[in-house]
Amino acid sequence: MMDGWLLRHRGTDWGRKPAEAAGERVAWQECKSAVIYHLRSRRQDGRERGLLVEKFVVTHVGEPLEFGRRVQAEARRRGLGEAPQVFVVADGGVWIWNIVADRFAAATGVLDFYHASQHLWDLAHTLHPDNETGARAWVEPLLHQLRHGGEAGVLQTCRTCRRGCAQRAQAAPPTVAREINYFTEHREHLHYAARAAEGCPIGSGAMESLCGQLQGRFKRGGSSGPNPAVAASWPSKSPVVTKIGTKSGSQIKNSVKMHPGKP
Repeated sequence: MMDGWLLRHRGTDWGRKPAEAAGERVAWQECKSAVIYHLRSRRQDGRERGLLVEKFVVTHVGEPLEFGRRVQAEARRRGLGEAPQVFVVADGGVWIWNIVADRFAAATGVLDFYHASQHLWDLAHTLHPDNETGARAWVEPLLHQLRHGGEAGVLQTCRTCRRGCAQRAQAAPPTVAREINYFTEHREHLHYAARAAEGCPIGSGAMESLCGQLQGRFKRGGSSGPNPAVAASWPSKSPVVTKIGTKSGSQIKNSVKMHPGKP
């Protein structure tokens, strides 16, 4: 799983007084991150919530090309070459799927179901503006169809929307063409029923959780780092976080180890 999140730094005007004076006190920079784990590491707690007892994390502030190289290197260290099947679950970020094509061409790609559903909702609201009931009535059967093996029918329905506008001599809203292109580009990443049957997660919850955890650390009081030019070296010094959990009764105890990665 791969994604990006915004890392907070001290801006050029950090600490400027008085407080009401204008200035750039906070700066933001994208930190690209990946979560790597074996499917056997998945567990459920007492509330049937999913968790991972072991995962490996790669972070990098910089270009996607270098990030992809680091992710592939770490995946190889964690058994990529011996895995009978490799899945990559991610949202629709173009830079992510470029990495997949470049570094994990043999892997099975999965578009995060939540992000796919967001795009269907966007299309529903475009087709039924100011009509939440109509939008819901249109999209909910499609979401069920998409989740349970009817992705081809969903694509056909989306294409029909554009043809319907043409038949009515109406210009299709830009959202319609955009969403049709989106699902067409990801048509091989929409086989959710088949992937779930193989044991693959259809959502990137582990990735979203990691992004939230890391971003939260840099939003706490006293946790802002120096300016981006200096702080950009942070992921290069410790790009890999290994989280190992051990189960003791009903408790899951996690320890975090940070060590220098080998790019």
